[in-house]
Amino acid sequence: MSQIDSPPAASPRVVELACGAGYLAQALFQQIPAARFCGFDLSPHLLDYARDRLSPQEPGSPIDGEVEFRCADLVNSDWEKSLFELGWAGQVDAVVSMQALHDLGGLEQQTDVLARSRSLLRAGGQLVYADLLQDPDEPHPSRFTVRQHQELLSAAGYAPIVAGQAGAEASFGYFGCFKRRR
Repeated sequence: MSQIDSPPAASPRVVELACGAGYLAQALFQQIPAARFCGFDLSPHLLDYARDRLSPQEPGSPIDGEVEFRCADLVNSDWEKSLFELGWAGQVDAVVSMQALHDLGGLEQQTDVLARSRSLLRAGGQLVYADLLQDPDEPHPSRFTVRQHQELLSAAGYAPIVAGQAGAEASFGYFGCFKRRR
């Protein structure tokens, strides 16, 4: 969560792609309790677990903001339409994901999901994600090199945070962190 620049509002809108059990959301709310969050995942069971863990109504909950969890297939559904229902279209401050985009499929599927995510962001909104990188000893069709991630981000319409910057904030062996702006 520290990769997200200072949010423009006290209650930034954050969308998480493939949020699973909500651990990244929990870290977000520890830093920004008044955030407005919408997480998407394919697994209704993980979403139920996340809802139970992160309910703002729970006694002693540090969460002051809004929390939404939506079950959706990010590749084969119009999941982003539910953000129109919330009034968030074009108003999202950050789209985040942690070690999940490779599960969406190959380059075409990941590019499509990221392009659709971009359309939800406000001007200057950020995409921040970390994912597994290609291991040359054990190639996998949905894991890419840093350069391929950069190309994927450019194809999805994202701009580097700093002109001329490659777009990988960091890579640690076969794990990379990426940050771009709308």
